[in-house]
Amino acid sequence: MPTLIATVEVPTAVSNTPTALPANMVIPEESKALYQELSSDLNQFEVKISQQPKARAQTTTFGVELSFANGNAGEALLTPEVMAYNRAMLDRLQSMGVRGVVLSINYPLLKKGFPRADEYLKFYQAVTDLCHQHKMKVLIESGAIFSGTPSPVKVDWSKETTDSFLQGLQDQLVLISTEIKPDYLTLANEPSTEEALTQLSIPADKWQTFLEDSLKKVDRSSGTLYGAGTGTWEHPEYMQAVFNVSGLDYVDLHIYPFNKDGIFLDRAVNYANQARTAGKKVVISECWLYKASANELSANIMGNKEKIQDRDGFSFWTPLDTRYMKDIITLADSTQMDFVSFFWSRNFFYNMIYNPDIANLTIQQRNQMMTLGAIQSVNQDKLSDLGQAYQQILSQRELK
Repeated sequence: MPTLIATVEVPTAVSNTPTALPANMVIPEESKALYQELSSDLNQFEVKISQQPKARAQTTTFGVELSFANGNAGEALLTPEVMAYNRAMLDRLQSMGVRGVVLSINYPLLKKGFPRADEYLKFYQAVTDLCHQHKMKVLIESGAIFSGTPSPVKVDWSKETTDSFLQGLQDQLVLISTEIKPDYLTLANEPSTEEALTQLSIPADKWQTFLEDSLKKVDRSSGTLYGAGTGTWEHPEYMQAVFNVSGLDYVDLHIYPFNKDGIFLDRAVNYANQARTAGKKVVISECWLYKASANELSANIMGNKEKIQDRDGFSFWTPLDTRYMKDIITLADSTQMDFVSFFWSRNFFYNMIYNPDIANLTIQQRNQMMTLGAIQSVNQDKLSDLGQAYQQILSQRELK
């Protein structure tokens, strides 16, 4: 499953955060072939988008995943430091022109009897209120927690059946709808990820029944919009199940890998058009330039997630990341999307300059370096080159 995880590591101090070197775009030899392949895939995507009907810029809400509120971090979220990080990040995001936030509240964090469930609920209520105070719309998604991979939260999925898992997830969604009341609530996404994490079988017909039943139980009185979707890499039968559910307000896409010649990006365009034809709104709650080759994906669509997501931290990807963002925004305009969120919010504040010393660190060390660097940059009101590019894109849109 190519969805990336923003695990919060709460440092005791940030004084040891490495100082960024002057930006440069030196691409290491081992990354040049992948860089060229991804550039070619973007070419294919841009040709596909160019065939779409021309459209003026829409009133799409553009946002980010709030990295320091990702449920996979577990109890680290419940520290005063993390709430302070989120408040500071929201200040910076607001000044960038970001108008939406995605919160990932993973199951079973809010389940009755789960350790500190009441505290998690209060945390997400407070974060949602804070987002609204910053004039940002909130989209919440909820799925199985990444137990042990790399989330520190431990869940024994072997004690669950498919039915008990889906019932527990539904109960959490109903609680979110009544007690947190986000602007958007995605009932389900990435069924293959749920299967991989839990080792439970969730066929498309059961997926559809779950969505239909959940829609009957969530709170409709607050104005929350309800949606569902899949990753573009997943079997199309799951997306068809989503389209079969008539009561959904929106279809939610997750866009990561390209696959050969950008076929998964083609699916994104086709799904968005199909949703609009069906009278549903379109949302992208997760997307990022997934830095895996077609060969890597062919060997295993789930790939080596930690190795692949580790590539994101380096600054030499900035030109491709910027181009990808612009392409997604063009797609959003041409298909009149409601809400689009880019995943790695910390990358808008800090990127690592590639050098042999950093390359020789472990993945865990580089992840900590990224987290600490982002925290320091947020506190100092600094943006990375990628963050500046996103700010410029959003500013230009507001001027139109």
